[in-house]
Amino acid sequence: MRASSGLGAGHGAHAQTADEFDTAHNLLGDPAGLRSSAAAHGVILDASLTADYSRVLDGGARKRASAARYLSEAGITIDTETAFGLRGGTFYIGYVGFHGDDGSRDVGDFQGTSNIDADAFDALYSVWYRQTFFDERLAIKIGKEDANTDFAYVGNGGAFIHSSPGFSPTVQAFPSYPDPATSVSAFVRAGNGVYIGAGVYDGATQAGVRTGSRGPSTFYDDPGGLFSIAETGLAYGDTHNGRLGVGYWHHSGEFERFDAGTEDHADGAYVVWDQTIYAEHASGREVGLFAQYGWANAAISEVEHHASTGLQIHSLLSGRPDDVSGLMASYVAFSDAPAAGFRDDHELAIEAFHAIQATGWLTLKPDLQYIVNPGGMGLDDATVATLRAQISL
Repeated sequence: MRASSGLGAGHGAHAQTADEFDTAHNLLGDPAGLRSSAAAHGVILDASLTADYSRVLDGGARKRASAARYLSEAGITIDTETAFGLRGGTFYIGYVGFHGDDGSRDVGDFQGTSNIDADAFDALYSVWYRQTFFDERLAIKIGKEDANTDFAYVGNGGAFIHSSPGFSPTVQAFPSYPDPATSVSAFVRAGNGVYIGAGVYDGATQAGVRTGSRGPSTFYDDPGGLFSIAETGLAYGDTHNGRLGVGYWHHSGEFERFDAGTEDHADGAYVVWDQTIYAEHASGREVGLFAQYGWANAAISEVEHHASTGLQIHSLLSGRPDDVSGLMASYVAFSDAPAAGFRDDHELAIEAFHAIQATGWLTLKPDLQYIVNPGGMGLDDATVATLRAQISL
Protein backbone atom coordinates (compact mmCIF):
# COMPACT_ATOMS: atom_id res chain seq x y z
CA MET A 1 0.00 0.00 0.00
CA ARG A 2 2.63 2.59 0.96
CA ALA A 3 0.64 5.22 -0.93
CA SER A 4 2.17 8.52 -1.96
CA SER A 5 1.50 11.55 0.15
CA GLY A 6 4.07 14.19 -0.77
CA LEU A 7 3.76 17.00 -3.31
CA GLY A 8 5.17 15.88 -6.62
CA ALA A 9 6.48 12.72 -4.99
CA GLY A 10 5.52 9.14 -4.32
CA HIS A 11 5.22 5.83 -6.08
CA GLY A 12 2.53 3.95 -4.17
CA ALA A 13 -0.76 2.51 -5.28
CA HIS A 14 -3.40 4.87 -6.60
CA ALA A 15 -6.52 4.98 -4.43
CA GLN A 16 -9.76 5.00 -6.44
CA THR A 17 -12.21 7.83 -5.91
CA ALA A 18 -15.96 7.30 -5.83
CA ASP A 19 -16.54 8.40 -9.43
CA GLU A 20 -13.95 6.00 -10.86
CA PHE A 21 -14.70 2.96 -8.69
CA ASP A 22 -14.70 -0.22 -10.77
CA THR A 23 -15.36 -3.58 -9.12
CA ALA A 24 -13.68 -5.37 -12.04
CA HIS A 25 -10.35 -4.27 -10.57
CA ASN A 26 -10.96 -6.05 -7.25
CA LEU A 27 -11.26 -9.79 -6.70
CA LEU A 28 -13.85 -9.35 -3.94
CA GLY A 29 -15.81 -6.77 -5.92
CA ASP A 30 -18.18 -4.53 -3.97
CA PRO A 31 -19.92 -6.80 -1.41
CA ALA A 32 -23.29 -5.36 -0.40
CA GLY A 33 -22.18 -2.03 -1.89
CA LEU A 34 -19.79 -1.49 1.03
CA ARG A 35 -16.85 -0.24 -1.01
CA SER A 36 -18.78 2.11 -3.27
CA SER A 37 -20.79 3.49 -0.34
CA ALA A 38 -17.63 4.11 1.67
CA ALA A 39 -15.94 5.77 -1.32
CA ALA A 40 -18.91 8.11 -1.75
CA HIS A 41 -18.26 9.28 1.81
CA GLY A 42 -14.53 9.78 1.26
CA VAL A 43 -13.36 6.45 2.67
CA ILE A 44 -11.31 4.22 0.36
CA LEU A 45 -10.91 0.56 1.34
CA ASP A 46 -7.92 -1.09 -0.29
CA ALA A 47 -6.24 -4.49 0.06
CA SER A 48 -3.80 -6.57 -1.96
CA LEU A 49 -1.69 -9.71 -1.91
CA THR A 50 1.72 -10.16 -3.53
CA ALA A 51 3.21 -13.66 -3.80
CA ASP A 52 6.66 -14.60 -5.10
CA TYR A 53 8.01 -18.01 -6.06
CA SER A 54 11.68 -17.96 -7.02
CA ARG A 55 14.39 -20.45 -7.87
CA VAL A 56 18.16 -20.03 -8.07
CA LEU A 57 18.90 -21.63 -11.43
CA ASP A 58 22.66 -21.36 -11.12
CA GLY A 59 25.34 -19.98 -8.77
CA GLY A 60 24.61 -17.98 -5.64
CA ALA A 61 24.71 -19.20 -2.06
CA ARG A 62 22.33 -22.14 -2.62
CA LYS A 63 22.18 -23.40 -6.19
CA ARG A 64 18.77 -24.86 -7.18
CA ALA A 65 17.18 -23.53 -3.98
CA SER A 66 13.59 -22.33 -4.22
CA ALA A 67 11.59 -19.92 -2.07
CA ALA A 68 7.92 -19.05 -1.68
CA ARG A 69 6.63 -16.02 0.22
CA TYR A 70 3.79 -13.51 0.28
CA LEU A 71 3.11 -9.94 1.33
CA SER A 72 -0.38 -8.92 2.43
CA GLU A 73 -1.48 -5.28 2.64
CA ALA A 74 -4.69 -3.54 3.68
CA GLY A 75 -5.42 0.13 4.19
CA ILE A 76 -8.05 2.78 4.74
CA THR A 77 -7.66 6.25 3.22
CA ILE A 78 -9.99 9.03 4.38
CA ASP A 79 -10.47 12.25 2.41
CA THR A 80 -11.39 14.55 5.29
CA GLU A 81 -13.14 17.09 3.05
CA THR A 82 -15.58 14.52 1.72
CA ALA A 83 -15.94 12.73 5.04
CA PHE A 84 -15.98 15.64 7.51
CA GLY A 85 -15.83 18.88 5.53
CA LEU A 86 -12.18 19.52 6.50
CA ARG A 87 -10.55 20.70 3.28
CA GLY A 88 -7.07 19.48 2.30
CA GLY A 89 -6.78 16.64 4.82
CA THR A 90 -5.92 12.99 4.26
CA PHE A 91 -5.75 10.28 6.93
CA TYR A 92 -4.29 6.85 6.25
CA ILE A 93 -3.98 3.68 8.30
CA GLY A 94 -2.50 0.51 6.88
CA TYR A 95 -1.48 -3.04 7.78
CA VAL A 96 1.40 -4.94 6.17
CA GLY A 97 2.47 -8.52 6.81
CA PHE A 98 5.18 -10.74 5.31
CA HIS A 99 5.42 -14.51 5.66
CA GLY A 100 7.39 -17.27 3.98
CA ASP A 101 10.97 -17.72 2.82
CA ASP A 102 13.53 -14.97 2.34
CA GLY A 103 14.62 -15.87 -1.18
CA SER A 104 17.43 -13.31 -1.29
CA ARG A 105 19.33 -15.43 1.25
CA ASP A 106 19.47 -18.25 -1.29
CA VAL A 107 21.16 -15.89 -3.74
CA GLY A 108 23.52 -14.38 -1.16
CA ASP A 109 23.45 -11.00 -2.86
CA PHE A 110 23.73 -7.62 -1.16
CA GLN A 111 21.06 -5.59 -2.94
CA GLY A 112 18.13 -8.00 -2.64
CA THR A 113 16.58 -9.87 -5.54
CA SER A 114 13.02 -9.46 -4.19
CA ASN A 115 11.73 -6.22 -2.72
CA ILE A 116 9.29 -8.04 -0.42
CA ASP A 117 11.90 -10.25 1.30
CA ALA A 118 12.17 -9.74 5.06
CA ASP A 119 11.92 -11.59 8.36
CA ALA A 120 8.33 -12.64 9.02
CA PHE A 121 6.23 -9.85 10.53
CA ASP A 122 2.73 -8.44 10.93
CA ALA A 123 2.48 -4.74 11.72
CA LEU A 124 0.29 -1.69 11.82
CA TYR A 125 2.60 -0.36 9.16
CA SER A 126 1.37 3.19 8.59
CA VAL A 127 -0.72 5.69 10.54
CA TRP A 128 -0.39 9.26 9.28
CA TYR A 129 -2.24 12.48 8.64
CA ARG A 130 -1.44 15.01 5.91
CA GLN A 131 -2.79 18.54 5.65
CA THR A 132 -2.34 20.78 2.63
CA PHE A 133 -2.42 24.58 2.57
CA PHE A 134 -2.36 27.43 0.02
CA ASP A 135 -3.98 25.53 -2.86
CA GLU A 136 -1.86 22.45 -2.09
CA ARG A 137 1.44 24.31 -2.41
CA LEU A 138 2.36 23.31 1.15
CA ALA A 139 1.76 20.00 2.90
CA ILE A 140 2.56 18.93 6.46
CA LYS A 141 2.54 15.26 7.34
CA ILE A 142 2.87 13.56 10.72
CA GLY A 143 2.66 9.95 11.84
CA LYS A 144 4.22 6.57 11.22
CA GLU A 145 5.15 6.11 7.58
CA ASP A 146 7.52 4.65 4.99
CA ALA A 147 9.98 7.39 3.96
CA ASN A 148 10.38 5.86 0.50
CA THR A 149 6.87 6.97 -0.48
CA ASP A 150 8.15 10.56 -0.51
CA PHE A 151 11.94 10.45 -0.82
CA ALA A 152 14.62 8.75 -2.97
CA TYR A 153 12.15 6.84 -5.18
CA VAL A 154 12.18 6.45 -8.94
CA GLY A 155 8.69 6.23 -10.44
CA ASN A 156 9.79 4.29 -13.53
CA GLY A 157 11.42 1.69 -11.28
CA GLY A 158 8.24 0.83 -9.40
CA ALA A 159 7.38 -2.37 -11.30
CA PHE A 160 10.76 -4.09 -10.86
CA ILE A 161 11.09 -6.96 -8.37
CA HIS A 162 14.72 -6.21 -7.46
CA SER A 163 15.09 -3.95 -4.41
CA SER A 164 17.49 -1.29 -5.70
CA PRO A 165 15.04 0.54 -8.03
CA GLY A 166 13.08 1.30 -4.85
CA PHE A 167 15.86 3.39 -3.32
CA SER A 168 19.64 3.43 -3.32
CA PRO A 169 21.25 0.92 -0.92
CA THR A 170 23.75 3.65 0.04
CA VAL A 171 21.04 5.25 2.25
CA GLN A 172 21.89 3.74 5.64
CA ALA A 173 19.14 2.98 8.18
CA PHE A 174 16.51 4.34 5.80
CA PRO A 175 13.10 4.13 7.55
CA SER A 176 11.52 2.08 4.79
CA TYR A 177 10.19 -1.46 4.29
CA PRO A 178 10.04 -3.43 6.50
CA ASP A 179 10.64 -0.71 9.11
CA PRO A 180 8.75 2.56 8.65
CA ALA A 181 9.04 5.06 11.49
CA THR A 182 7.36 7.91 13.33
CA SER A 183 8.06 11.17 11.50
CA VAL A 184 7.26 14.78 10.77
CA SER A 185 7.71 16.00 7.19
CA ALA A 186 6.89 19.00 5.03
CA PHE A 187 6.59 19.48 1.27
CA VAL A 188 6.55 22.69 -0.77
CA ARG A 189 5.57 23.02 -4.41
CA ALA A 190 7.16 26.35 -5.31
CA GLY A 191 5.81 26.73 -8.87
CA ASN A 192 7.21 25.95 -12.33
CA GLY A 193 7.61 22.35 -11.22
CA VAL A 194 10.07 23.08 -8.41
CA TYR A 195 9.49 21.03 -5.27
CA ILE A 196 11.19 20.79 -1.86
CA GLY A 197 10.63 18.15 0.78
CA ALA A 198 12.17 17.43 4.18
CA GLY A 199 11.47 14.95 6.95
CA VAL A 200 12.72 13.84 10.36
CA TYR A 201 12.22 10.16 11.26
CA ASP A 202 12.78 7.91 14.25
CA GLY A 203 16.28 6.52 13.69
CA ALA A 204 16.15 3.75 16.29
CA THR A 205 16.33 1.02 13.62
CA GLN A 206 20.08 1.70 13.39
CA ALA A 207 20.33 0.63 17.06
CA GLY A 208 18.59 -2.68 16.39
CA VAL A 209 15.05 -1.56 17.27
CA ARG A 210 12.29 -2.68 14.89
CA THR A 211 10.52 0.65 14.38
CA GLY A 212 8.12 -1.05 11.98
CA SER A 213 6.38 -2.81 14.86
CA ARG A 214 6.62 0.07 17.37
CA GLY A 215 4.85 3.31 18.15
CA PRO A 216 6.37 6.78 18.61
CA SER A 217 8.20 6.20 21.93
CA THR A 218 11.70 5.88 20.47
CA PHE A 219 11.16 8.99 18.36
CA TYR A 220 11.10 11.04 21.57
CA ASP A 221 13.60 9.00 23.63
CA ASP A 222 16.32 9.20 20.94
CA PRO A 223 17.95 5.84 21.79
CA GLY A 224 19.56 5.58 18.38
CA GLY A 225 19.39 9.06 16.94
CA LEU A 226 17.18 10.59 14.28
CA PHE A 227 17.17 10.12 10.53
CA SER A 228 16.73 13.35 8.54
CA ILE A 229 16.32 13.71 4.80
CA ALA A 230 15.73 16.53 2.34
CA GLU A 231 15.11 16.47 -1.40
CA THR A 232 14.64 19.20 -3.95
CA GLY A 233 14.14 19.05 -7.66
CA LEU A 234 12.04 19.72 -10.70
CA ALA A 235 8.91 17.79 -11.70
CA TYR A 236 7.75 18.66 -15.18
CA GLY A 237 4.80 17.53 -17.27
CA ASP A 238 3.22 17.56 -20.72
CA THR A 239 3.77 14.85 -23.33
CA HIS A 240 7.09 13.75 -21.84
CA ASN A 241 6.75 13.80 -18.06
CA GLY A 242 9.87 13.84 -15.95
CA ARG A 243 11.44 14.53 -12.59
CA LEU A 244 14.96 15.30 -11.46
CA GLY A 245 15.63 15.20 -7.73
CA VAL A 246 18.70 15.70 -5.54
CA GLY A 247 18.67 14.55 -1.94
CA TYR A 248 20.80 14.58 1.21
CA TRP A 249 20.31 12.39 4.30
CA HIS A 250 21.82 12.44 7.79
CA HIS A 251 21.61 10.04 10.73
CA SER A 252 22.58 11.45 14.12
CA GLY A 253 23.35 8.09 15.75
CA GLU A 254 26.76 6.57 16.44
CA PHE A 255 28.21 4.29 13.77
CA GLU A 256 31.15 1.86 13.98
CA ARG A 257 33.99 2.48 11.56
CA PHE A 258 35.68 -0.42 9.79
CA ASP A 259 38.97 0.66 11.43
CA ALA A 260 37.45 -0.03 14.91
CA GLY A 261 36.76 3.64 15.62
CA THR A 262 33.36 5.33 15.68
CA GLU A 263 31.58 8.12 13.82
CA ASP A 264 29.06 10.37 15.56
CA HIS A 265 26.82 10.40 12.47
CA ALA A 266 26.31 9.03 8.99
CA ASP A 267 25.33 10.97 5.89
CA GLY A 268 25.16 10.71 2.15
CA ALA A 269 23.59 12.06 -1.03
CA TYR A 270 21.63 10.79 -4.00
CA VAL A 271 20.29 11.86 -7.39
CA VAL A 272 17.16 10.42 -9.03
CA TRP A 273 15.80 10.96 -12.53
CA ASP A 274 12.59 9.84 -14.22
CA GLN A 275 11.81 10.61 -17.85
CA THR A 276 9.08 9.59 -20.29
CA ILE A 277 10.96 9.23 -23.56
CA TYR A 278 8.09 7.99 -25.76
CA ALA A 279 4.31 8.22 -25.52
CA GLU A 280 1.67 7.10 -28.01
CA HIS A 281 -1.78 7.88 -26.68
CA ALA A 282 -3.74 5.90 -29.30
CA SER A 283 -2.19 2.56 -28.30
CA GLY A 284 -1.29 3.45 -24.71
CA ARG A 285 2.34 2.61 -25.42
CA GLU A 286 4.74 4.52 -23.19
CA VAL A 287 8.44 4.18 -22.44
CA GLY A 288 9.85 5.55 -19.20
CA LEU A 289 13.51 5.79 -18.28
CA PHE A 290 15.00 6.04 -14.80
CA ALA A 291 18.49 6.59 -13.44
CA GLN A 292 19.80 7.01 -9.90
CA TYR A 293 23.08 7.49 -8.10
CA GLY A 294 23.89 7.30 -4.40
CA TRP A 295 26.99 7.93 -2.28
CA ALA A 296 27.86 7.11 1.34
CA ASN A 297 30.95 7.18 3.58
CA ALA A 298 33.03 4.06 2.84
CA ALA A 299 34.55 4.22 6.33
CA ILE A 300 31.21 3.15 7.85
CA SER A 301 29.05 2.07 4.91
CA GLU A 302 29.41 -1.30 3.18
CA VAL A 303 28.51 0.41 -0.10
CA GLU A 304 30.27 3.63 -1.17
CA HIS A 305 28.69 4.12 -4.61
CA HIS A 306 25.50 2.91 -6.25
CA ALA A 307 24.25 3.53 -9.78
CA SER A 308 21.32 2.05 -11.66
CA THR A 309 19.33 2.68 -14.80
CA GLY A 310 16.42 1.03 -16.55
CA LEU A 311 13.44 1.20 -18.89
CA GLN A 312 9.80 0.51 -18.06
CA ILE A 313 7.53 -0.04 -21.09
CA HIS A 314 3.74 0.00 -21.07
CA SER A 315 1.89 -1.85 -23.86
CA LEU A 316 5.00 -3.30 -25.49
CA LEU A 317 2.83 -5.89 -27.25
CA SER A 318 -0.01 -4.72 -29.50
CA GLY A 319 -3.42 -5.33 -28.00
CA ARG A 320 -2.00 -5.57 -24.46
CA PRO A 321 -2.34 -1.95 -23.19
CA ASP A 322 -2.14 -2.86 -19.49
CA ASP A 323 0.97 -5.06 -19.64
CA VAL A 324 4.28 -3.65 -18.42
CA SER A 325 7.80 -4.75 -19.38
CA GLY A 326 11.12 -3.72 -17.89
CA LEU A 327 14.88 -4.00 -18.17
CA MET A 328 17.36 -2.56 -15.67
CA ALA A 329 20.90 -2.83 -14.28
CA SER A 330 22.03 -1.89 -10.77
CA TYR A 331 25.69 -1.59 -9.66
CA VAL A 332 27.15 -1.19 -6.17
CA ALA A 333 30.80 -0.51 -5.34
CA PHE A 334 31.70 -2.04 -1.98
CA SER A 335 33.85 -0.32 0.62
CA ASP A 336 37.54 -1.06 0.07
CA ALA A 337 38.28 -0.95 3.83
CA PRO A 338 40.00 -4.28 4.67
CA ALA A 339 37.78 -4.82 7.71
CA ALA A 340 34.67 -4.56 5.53
CA GLY A 341 35.54 -8.11 4.45
CA PHE A 342 34.53 -8.03 0.79
CA ARG A 343 36.36 -10.30 -1.65
CA ASP A 344 34.92 -8.59 -4.73
CA ASP A 345 34.88 -4.84 -5.28
CA HIS A 346 31.37 -4.68 -6.76
CA GLU A 347 28.04 -6.39 -7.38
CA LEU A 348 25.99 -6.00 -10.56
CA ALA A 349 22.34 -7.00 -10.90
CA ILE A 350 20.52 -7.21 -14.25
CA GLU A 351 16.77 -7.77 -14.38
CA ALA A 352 14.18 -8.31 -17.11
CA PHE A 353 10.44 -8.85 -16.58
CA HIS A 354 7.10 -8.82 -18.35
CA ALA A 355 4.00 -8.18 -16.24
CA ILE A 356 0.84 -9.69 -17.73
CA GLN A 357 -2.47 -8.10 -16.69
CA ALA A 358 -4.37 -11.40 -16.66
CA THR A 359 -7.58 -9.84 -15.30
CA GLY A 360 -8.48 -6.47 -13.86
CA TRP A 361 -7.39 -7.70 -10.43
CA LEU A 362 -4.60 -10.20 -11.22
CA THR A 363 -1.11 -9.50 -12.57
CA LEU A 364 1.38 -12.29 -13.34
CA LYS A 365 5.00 -11.22 -13.64
CA PRO A 366 7.69 -13.64 -14.92
CA ASP A 367 11.08 -12.20 -13.96
CA LEU A 368 14.70 -13.16 -14.63
CA GLN A 369 17.76 -11.73 -12.87
CA TYR A 370 21.49 -12.25 -13.31
CA ILE A 371 23.70 -11.26 -10.36
CA VAL A 372 27.44 -10.74 -10.86
CA ASN A 373 29.55 -11.21 -7.68
CA PRO A 374 26.56 -11.79 -5.37
CA GLY A 375 27.30 -10.28 -1.97
CA GLY A 376 30.89 -9.49 -2.94
CA MET A 377 31.96 -12.68 -1.13
CA GLY A 378 33.42 -14.76 -3.96
CA LEU A 379 30.21 -16.63 -4.83
CA ASP A 380 29.56 -17.78 -8.38
CA ASP A 381 27.41 -15.44 -10.48
CA ALA A 382 23.74 -16.26 -9.90
CA THR A 383 20.75 -16.64 -12.23
CA VAL A 384 17.38 -16.29 -10.50
CA ALA A 385 13.92 -16.86 -11.95
CA THR A 386 10.83 -15.51 -10.17
CA LEU A 387 7.11 -15.59 -10.80
CA ARG A 388 5.22 -12.84 -8.97
CA ALA A 389 1.45 -12.79 -8.65
CA GLN A 390 -0.23 -9.56 -7.54
CA ILE A 391 -3.90 -9.64 -6.55
CA SER A 392 -6.01 -6.59 -5.81
CA LEU A 393 -8.58 -7.74 -3.27
